[in-house]
Amino acid sequence: MIGEKHDLHHEFPEFEREIRFLKMNNNHFARFFDEYDEVDDELMRIQQGIETPRDSYVDQLKKKRLFYKDEMYFMILKYKRKENKKLIKKEKKRLKKKEKTNKK
Repeated sequence: MIGEKHDLHHEFPEFEREIRFLKMNNNHFARFFDEYDEVDDELMRIQQGIETPRDSYVDQLKKKRLFYKDEMYFMILKYKRKENKKLIKKEKKRLKKKEKTNKK
């Protein structure tokens, strides 16, 4: 669509909290986030007719945006998986402790 914004918060609204955390705590993610935003802004200007580069350049930008989006998506999933493991470990520990107190 003409002028459609593809910022990461709209692309992955279900990961709002994770995106915010990773932007603030993971330099690699933050750099990719900034690069993605710059490419998306440039594509927006092209779609609005503000800039008129060659089609091959536009295709290159779209591929670049997709690369950043994919990489950040996998970073988000990795972070979520790590967080889930922590929660499971914490719950197991809590249940063990509860089990010990119930045996007494």
